[in-house]
Amino acid sequence: MKKTGKGRLVFAYALLITAFAVVIGLFIFEIIRNGGAIESTDAVKFVFVTAGLIITLVRVIAKTGSTFSLGKYEALYSKHIGTAFSTPDKKRQKRSLLQAIASYNQNDYNAAIKRLSALRSECRTSQEQKAVLLFLALSYSDAGMVDEAIAIYNELVELCPEDSTAWSNLGLLYKRTGKYDDAVYCFESAIRYDENNAYAWNNLANVYVSTNNWQKVISPAQRSLAIKADMHQAETALTVAYYAMGEYEQSKKYFDLAVLHGADAANLTLLIRSMAHSTVAFGVTYRIGEKIIQAVGHLQRDTALPMVEVRLPAPDDGNRSRLGGAPVEAVVPVDSRGKPMKLLAALWCSEVRGVPYFPSRGVLRFYVADNDVYGADFRNPAVQTDFRVLYDENEEAFNTELRNDPSVSKEFPVQHVLPVRLTPAMSSVRSSDYRFKEHADASLHKAGVEGGIESLSEEEYEYIYNQNAYAGHRIGGYPCFEQADPRSDMRFQKYDTLLLQIVSHTASDGKGSQRDLVMFGDDGGCQFFIPRERLIARDFSDVMYWWDCC
Repeated sequence: MKKTGKGRLVFAYALLITAFAVVIGLFIFEIIRNGGAIESTDAVKFVFVTAGLIITLVRVIAKTGSTFSLGKYEALYSKHIGTAFSTPDKKRQKRSLLQAIASYNQNDYNAAIKRLSALRSECRTSQEQKAVLLFLALSYSDAGMVDEAIAIYNELVELCPEDSTAWSNLGLLYKRTGKYDDAVYCFESAIRYDENNAYAWNNLANVYVSTNNWQKVISPAQRSLAIKADMHQAETALTVAYYAMGEYEQSKKYFDLAVLHGADAANLTLLIRSMAHSTVAFGVTYRIGEKIIQAVGHLQRDTALPMVEVRLPAPDDGNRSRLGGAPVEAVVPVDSRGKPMKLLAALWCSEVRGVPYFPSRGVLRFYVADNDVYGADFRNPAVQTDFRVLYDENEEAFNTELRNDPSVSKEFPVQHVLPVRLTPAMSSVRSSDYRFKEHADASLHKAGVEGGIESLSEEEYEYIYNQNAYAGHRIGGYPCFEQADPRSDMRFQKYDTLLLQIVSHTASDGKGSQRDLVMFGDDGGCQFFIPRERLIARDFSDVMYWWDCC
C-alpha cells in the first residue's frame, strides 16, 4: 500500500530516531572502551553526526509536511482541479497549482495571483486552463480587483460555456459594479446550463430586488427555494418584494423563514422599517429616471471596498472568533475604576479573509467597561481609558473555548458568547458616512445629473439614500450610524479605517418570538476606527471607539 504523506512522516521520524539512538549507543560504547575518557576526535565526530541527523530530520519534516498540507488542498478542491496536471511529467505544475490554492486559502492573494499567472503559459489541456482560470478569478475577486476578475471569468465562460458556477460568479461581479443587464444575462446563462443551480436563481431574483422590479423577483426566488428550501437569501428577496407590493402577510411569512434559516433579523428589520418611510412601501414603486439608477450603480461601484461580514447566530463548528463571552486571556485590562473590563469581541485574524492591511495572523481583542456608556468617552473617543483594543500575533496563546461571562451586567450589549461566521464581501459608502454627499455628487455628475444631490427631488433623494442606508456587523468597509458620523469633526478624520462594527441584533427564538443577541442602548451600534498607517504597523494604541442609538 502506498503511504500517505502522514505515513511517510511517521516512518521518517522512526528511522531517524533509530539512527540517532545507534549513534548515541556507539558513542557510549566508545567511552566505556576508553575507560571513561572521551577523545576529542570522538566528541567532534559525535557532534557532526548528530548535526547531520538533525538537519536531515528537519528537511524530511519540512518536505513531507508540505506535501501532506498540499494533499489536503488537492482533496478539498478535487472537483475543481479535476485532471489538471495529473500526468507524471507535470508534477511541478501540479505542485505549483496546489501552492497557489494554499496561498489563496491563506489570504495571500498576491502570491496566488503570481503563481497562477505564471502557470497559464504551461496549460495544455482545457481542464488545466479551467482550473487555473477559476482560482485566478477567485483570487482577483477576493483581493478586490473586480475588473481583473471579470476579465478572467469572461475567458473562463468562453472556454467552458457550460460552466454554470462561473456564469453565476461573473453575474455577481457585474451586479456589484451596477451592470444589472449584464448580470441578468450571466445568471440566465448559468440557469440555461444548469436549471438546478439554486444560487443562480437566487442571484437573478436579487438583481431584480436591486432594480426594484418586484414582480420579477417572485418566480426566480421561488425556483431557488424549490431546489434549496433553506436558502435565506431567496427568502429575504421575497420578504422585500412582497412588502414593496403591499402583500404584508406573505412578507411576514418569508421574513420568519429567512431569520429561521440564518438571515440577519436586525438588518432585515431595518430594511423593512426604511421601506415603511419611503415611497417604495405599500405597493408604490419609485418613479426614478434611468440616470438616477445609473448614478447609484456608479456610487456603489466607485466606492466599493473589500470587507468581511460578521454573521450571527453561527453554529459552534470550530470557528474561534466571537462576540462577548469570557475573556480569552489570563490578564484582563481594567477600567478607570479598577474593575475588569468585559470582552466585547475577539477576532482570530487568520479567520478574516480579504480585508486590506488587516493582520493575517494574531488575535485582536476589544474590551469595554461595563458601565452606563459601555466604556465610551464621546469627548475623547480615542483615549483608551474605559475601553481597550489589544493585539497579539500568537494565536495559540489564547483560550479558544466559547464560554459565557456570568459577571456581565444585564445592561451589557452582549449577554452571551456568540460564535460568528466571517464571510468576505464588498461594501460601498453608506448614506450616514460624512463623505456620502461628496461621493453621491460625483456619481450623479458621472451619470449626467448636474447640480448634485441637493438638486434632486425628495423622491430621488430618498431613493439614493435608502439604497445605501444599511450596514450590519462588519470588519472593514464603511460604517453606518444611527445619528451622525462623528468624523465630520476634522479632529477625527484621521480614523479612516473601520476595524469593527457591531450593531443591535435580534433573532428568532424558534417559538415565534424574537430575542436580543446584541443591544446597544435603543437599537444602536458601535464602531472602532484606526488610522490606516497604524493598522499597517500593527499599532492598536490609537483607536477611536464610538456608539450611538436611535
